[in-house]
Amino acid sequence: MFKRCLLLMALISIAHGTNAQLPLPSTPHIVVEGKGQLQQTPDIAIVRFEIEATRGSLSEAKGVVDSDVGKALKAARAVGITEDDIDASRIQAQPQYQWRDKNRQYMGEHVSRQLQLTLRDTNRYNELVEVLLKAGVSRLQNTTLTFSQLDQLEQQALILALDDAKQKATVMAKHLDTSIDSVFQIAPVGDRAIIYGMEMRAADASASKAPLRVAKQYIEQKIRVVFLLKD
Repeated sequence: MFKRCLLLMALISIAHGTNAQLPLPSTPHIVVEGKGQLQQTPDIAIVRFEIEATRGSLSEAKGVVDSDVGKALKAARAVGITEDDIDASRIQAQPQYQWRDKNRQYMGEHVSRQLQLTLRDTNRYNELVEVLLKAGVSRLQNTTLTFSQLDQLEQQALILALDDAKQKATVMAKHLDTSIDSVFQIAPVGDRAIIYGMEMRAADASASKAPLRVAKQYIEQKIRVVFLLKD
């Protein structure tokens, strides 16, 4: 029995070589990795886009950008975006050049402004995109989906991972005619939960809409547990 446990310990230690730096007990034990996964429909969409213009002077270019930003934000507010969920602080300005016949020609002053909107009702995403396009936004950069209760969902996935680890250890120990005694060590695998399919690309101005069907996303936690075995 003791030899079989030692063999099992060796095999699992090899399979979990990435955690070999962590201390292990000298007594019989089992090292398992548990995975907890759940599905949830995102309820927040973070939409990012850029407004830019090139004109003969910096003031002209900035005036055009400021006007277009104002139109975009007015449209966003009409869809329920609040002031706290608007980030329009990033603005850049630089001269614009273009190469023609190996000569660099000055084209004017280029001004761009990055905007980020947090939509707290994903059911209105299509509506938001449509009003932004109508307001003159030429292209959306990307949209990230997330959850208002992300911490709680990560904790639920972690509990599932712990349950999975315990079940695996129990089955393995029972098959070798022994049983788990206590927990020696618990270590997370990765910094935090893995979330699948949380970003998408939106349509450009050539489309009248950028339809989106928000599907359930996966939230996954992994945990490494060292169980001591009974003598």
